[in-house]
Amino acid sequence: MQRPIVILGGWLSSPGDYTGMAYTLAGLPYGRTVYITDFGRREWAALRDPDFTPVLDVLARTVELALEETGADRIDLIGHSAGGRVARAYLGHLPYNGVTYDGQRYVASLTTLGTAHTTYEVWVKAFAGLVNQRYPGAFYPHISYRSVAGRSVRGRRVGTLEEIIAFRSYEVSFGDGNQIGDGIVPTHACYLEGAENLILEGARHAPYNAPRTWYGAPEVVPLWFEEVAVPV
Repeated sequence: MQRPIVILGGWLSSPGDYTGMAYTLAGLPYGRTVYITDFGRREWAALRDPDFTPVLDVLARTVELALEETGADRIDLIGHSAGGRVARAYLGHLPYNGVTYDGQRYVASLTTLGTAHTTYEVWVKAFAGLVNQRYPGAFYPHISYRSVAGRSVRGRRVGTLEEIIAFRSYEVSFGDGNQIGDGIVPTHACYLEGAENLILEGARHAPYNAPRTWYGAPEVVPLWFEEVAVPV
């Protein structure tokens, strides 16, 4: 039986942003059953560091639904941007705000797309620090970890609109705007110790400004998605 896929979106995303990627993964040659975590822009905007319990709760329910409806015992988890960090927290076996998710019991693989595993973002600093302190790197040996980073846009203080936006994002969140990344997250920030780390030339961060070149575009998905060899 093929494992179902659960997608968790990124900061200020909407489930609809991932329907194209889900369609690609459900079609040939993959033929996977795909679930998108139903957590929208308003819900993301309401989160306050370090309490990410609302999105963790919805993710946990989505995984439970995927297992119940498909009869599988584990899922493949995909987290985009901030969703990758939340996914790592969901795997954790230690209590978080009084809840123990222990998602590592139900997850065969975790793929993160444009996730800053190292970040100075003030609005997620406490949560990100907690995740890295409790579950550093590819923490669970029975889970296959893959971190995907884009290398497409160099931030410039003066340049194209895309370059200026990248500069500001890199500078505010990572301390230096003059570096290269996916337009939102610097390439180096996506590195996860012990994971399979992939760098995709030309890949951009999000669908709203790069529908043909972002991580979930039909032409880009095959560059990072493959049937995961799960550690024994």
